[in-house]
Amino acid sequence: MPEAFVAKPPCAVCGRPAAHIELVAPGTRPADWPRWSQAQRDAYNAARQRDGGQQWWLLFSGIEAGNGSGRPVDLAHADRIAVAFTQPYRYAAVTGAGFYDDAGFCGQCDAPFCYHHWNVSSTGYGTCPQGHGKSLDPHWWPDNL
Repeated sequence: MPEAFVAKPPCAVCGRPAAHIELVAPGTRPADWPRWSQAQRDAYNAARQRDGGQQWWLLFSGIEAGNGSGRPVDLAHADRIAVAFTQPYRYAAVTGAGFYDDAGFCGQCDAPFCYHHWNVSSTGYGTCPQGHGKSLDPHWWPDNL
């Protein structure tokens, strides 16, 4: 059974968080709840009420996007996420969680980088400080299709 956690893999260049991954247990609140605005709390509560509040909940902020007030995840997916973000953080484990941007990790470098150190183009394609590239935007779609 997974445990609730917050993971903020540090950028290999500056130490800022490359992403924010939080797994919230059923019936509980996010770790930073006391610092959330009333609007954020209302949006979160509304989303959880639609779900019934009895599933694991994922909050994610990545390089180019996130999941806002979060989304429900089943127990199997919650377990995969918990395993993926066990320290020390490694690309091979993190990629198993299924995040579109691998939580800021460059697979070739086996290191996470923050938004400031990914060179992201207007198409959502980014290159890490070593020049390795990949898509970082889950909403990007090529114009020529």
